[in-house]
Amino acid sequence: MKIPFLKSRPAQTLLYITEAKTFRIDLDKRGVMLGTLDVLDYRCDTAKSLPNTLELILAKGGAALGKNLWILYAALQTGLVSLPSMQVEGADAEMLEQALLFEFESMTGDNVAQSHLASQFISDADEMSSYWVSLLAKETLTKLLETLKPAACKLKGIAHPAGLPVLMAGDKNESWLRIETFSNAIMALHQTVERELKLHIFSPDLNPNWQDQLDAWIIDTGDVSHSETIMNNRVEYLPPTDESFHLTTEGALDLWMLSWGEYLVNTPEPAVPLIKFESKINYDLVFMLGGGGLALALCLGHFTWNLSQRNTFEYQTEQLSKAEKDIKAARKGVTSSRDAAAKLEKKLATLRKNVKVLPQAIEALQSRPMMLLKILAESTPADLMIESVQLNEANNLMITGISLKPQLINGLARDIKPKLAVLGWEVHTPTKTDLVAFADSGPWEFTLELEDKGLAGFLTK
Repeated sequence: MKIPFLKSRPAQTLLYITEAKTFRIDLDKRGVMLGTLDVLDYRCDTAKSLPNTLELILAKGGAALGKNLWILYAALQTGLVSLPSMQVEGADAEMLEQALLFEFESMTGDNVAQSHLASQFISDADEMSSYWVSLLAKETLTKLLETLKPAACKLKGIAHPAGLPVLMAGDKNESWLRIETFSNAIMALHQTVERELKLHIFSPDLNPNWQDQLDAWIIDTGDVSHSETIMNNRVEYLPPTDESFHLTTEGALDLWMLSWGEYLVNTPEPAVPLIKFESKINYDLVFMLGGGGLALALCLGHFTWNLSQRNTFEYQTEQLSKAEKDIKAARKGVTSSRDAAAKLEKKLATLRKNVKVLPQAIEALQSRPMMLLKILAESTPADLMIESVQLNEANNLMITGISLKPQLINGLARDIKPKLAVLGWEVHTPTKTDLVAFADSGPWEFTLELEDKGLAGFLTK
């Protein structure tokens, strides 16, 4: 039951940041809008100022942002880049990003070498592959993530507000066309009945003949079932369409932002270039949970192991009592039973010896968990991280983790082998798997098995 005077934090927040104001809507985890559109008097003239604008919103923007944050930024660099299809065929993500950065820089003259680029494949025609790209300086993205970290808010993506890939009105299963005007780009979209999306971006500041080209593009597109126009603060002569939405009016802005929010939240892989930071390993979380989890798993494992050894001790004690009774019965027998009695005497001597050693062995075994943690802490290099220590079906310890260099894994096994041998463990050769997360291979996931020699290792000393 929720306490009525406590307002829960929304699952999603969408911010539309312009050069004049910021607009905000909150949504639940299914993309349903919560409350009403909120207008904030925070502007952002350049992408470099995005972290400062976001810091003001967090500090003075009212209710806490949602757990997931989406940003539509009106001045985000965006464009359409074409590359020879043969050049990009078989290229990995990093190589494709570098090729698109180089081509975008050649096309615009802007220095984008230290920028993060997001791309969306559009079409492949006449041996040329077209990509819709958006760019943001890496330094700006890093500052944005640092700003959001204290608020426990995850940046799901930054996109240009132009290019909403769904129809705002009409039958979404029909073919449609839309023209969108924003401060730094005019975009034309066409979706066929087969759900194929075509896109063209015009730059009015660089191309004075963009209106003629837009007319020609619409003619080439042909007849569609529905057409729309989205106008922001840029007033231009545009071809007529079935419907027009002026984002300077509240109703149209609400509908447009809600359409964006529903699309981003409910689409696993949005067909727009989303700038975001992707990390396969959250090291802060791993170290925070790994320390306590490792100790807990090790203690639970040794509790089970010690219980097993105690049962073994009790079983051997019972065997000792039985052996003593058998010897007494054998001594009362005939001379032919002397050989059997001798064997029983030998077994009895071994059992008596073990009974004296067992309490000491059990005491030594109880201190092994802390000794193992100490040895692992002292022997683990900086670029290697131990994630878990668990018991397998054979009651052997399985040490798993990740290393940035493969040789560190063998070095760890070599260093701990003599130290753990004293504690009754035999270190097996580690297994390694390349996760191929970096361009030059790595990191490596590894498993190191410690075979437990049990009481036998102590009783034979």
